Amino acid sequence: MKRELVAPCGMNCNLCSWVVDPSKPGCAGCRPRGRGCVHKKGLCRKLAKQEIDFCHQCGEFPCPSLLLVEKRYVRAHNYSFVENLNYIRKQGMPAFLKREIKRYSCPSCGKLLTVHSDICPHCGQRHNRKNRR
Repeated sequence: MKRELVAPCGMNCNLCSWVVDPSKPGCAGCRPRGRGCVHKKGLCRKLAKQEIDFCHQCGEFPCPSLLLVEKRYVRAHNYSFVENLNYIRKQGMPAFLKREIKRYSCPSCGKLLTVHSDICPHCGQRHNRKNRR
């Protein structure tokens, strides 16, 4: 996993279906494309001015715009940006990436799963996203 594929909002783009799934057109990730964070849509002044690298470094964390995305992702994908950011803040990026590999490696083929699907994009095996948190 690549550190630069962890977006400021806490989305691990290493696990995004547009990055992982070979059937999708592909994406380099938010940071490498110079987008900062797709989910924040340029709404954060501190990110835009590069005053902070991750949302957890802000005094307003978690802000209303992050909580809006958080609510949608927890409900739809059982994936928490706020939980990710808190883990990164407390344990550091290397520990976070190691945890993500453990949580999101397909038990059948060993390749990375996505946060967006219950089906491994590589071998087609079904896995329960609810068990990953």
